[in-house]
Amino acid sequence: MRKIIPIILLISNLLVAQNAWINEFHYENTGSSDIGEFVEVAIQNVSSFTLSEFRISLYNGSDNKRYDTYHNLSGFTQGSTVNGITFFSKQISGIQNGDPDGICLDYDGTVLHFISYEGAITATDGVAAGETSIDIGVSESSSTPIGSSLGLEGSGTDFTNFTWTVFTTATPGLPNDNQPLPVELVLLTTEINENNIDIIWQTETEVNNYGFEIERKSETKNWNQIGFVEGHGNSNSPKYYTYSDNSVNASGKYSYRLKQIDINGTFEYSKIVEVIFTAPKDFELTQNYPNPFNPETSIQFNLPIDANVKLSVFNVLGEEVVQLINGFKSAGIHNVTFDGGSINSGIYFYKIEANNFMQIRKMILQK
Repeated sequence: MRKIIPIILLISNLLVAQNAWINEFHYENTGSSDIGEFVEVAIQNVSSFTLSEFRISLYNGSDNKRYDTYHNLSGFTQGSTVNGITFFSKQISGIQNGDPDGICLDYDGTVLHFISYEGAITATDGVAAGETSIDIGVSESSSTPIGSSLGLEGSGTDFTNFTWTVFTTATPGLPNDNQPLPVELVLLTTEINENNIDIIWQTETEVNNYGFEIERKSETKNWNQIGFVEGHGNSNSPKYYTYSDNSVNASGKYSYRLKQIDINGTFEYSKIVEVIFTAPKDFELTQNYPNPFNPETSIQFNLPIDANVKLSVFNVLGEEVVQLINGFKSAGIHNVTFDGGSINSGIYFYKIEANNFMQIRKMILQK
């Protein structure tokens, strides 16, 4: 049992590494003194972690040693949360001590990111002892305007999705410019509404959101797209969506998911939600819609059990005009389209026969 605990802690800290990173900092600018030096850290799903276990430490490339005290993230200022990513920032004076210099982020003693600027560092002490930093490839100088910063740009949800660049305007506590974060889906559920299944979802914020493809899977069929709902593009306020699936006609378990598509074509699937749909309790032939119609109308009938079904259309003389269905149908809700383009305007009747059930309704073709 003693050997298992460190392994579990290691796995836990490796998972943190995918959810936390140094996102932005400023260390040098024009003038006799550096103004507004700071470090910003981004953490995804911050409530899953112990904030006090995150630490920032600074390294001096002249001797490869840590200087200053550890800066615990519980002492940082919490900024905005966008799409599940929370930004923490803190002003720290004296970040620059020559070149190169470095910044290390660790969680409970495990190094998550060790970056440097103006060259690489191999640390000789502190939490990063023995680690070699990653030179971010961009830097500031004595001619850098006050208010600038170095930060990550790109689109994604972890450190590997971004690249370092120079920003003319620092944004501590906020996502960086050119750092759009994906759509944050905070609700996805289903409701049975009479004979339809409604898919309902909500986004907290949206960036470059083209829209959502709605996909459905039954117990016997694979995923298929059944609809599309346009997104709001860019939004910082909650948006609510709904799609009504009226094409389910048999009892069973149905699964739904959303395929969220960005404007650039990238996409991401949502979680899967399931619903149990039950067949109607009674036989029923509903009124066609629209009525009057020209030239097409939809006829719906409900079957509580599997049955042999005959559905026909008659004129006012009782003559059969067309036979729409004559065969076996499974229990559920069924829709049939009747096209009256080849017959004259007038009053017609449609009749269903299923097991011992029979019902007739009237409809009007008006050209």
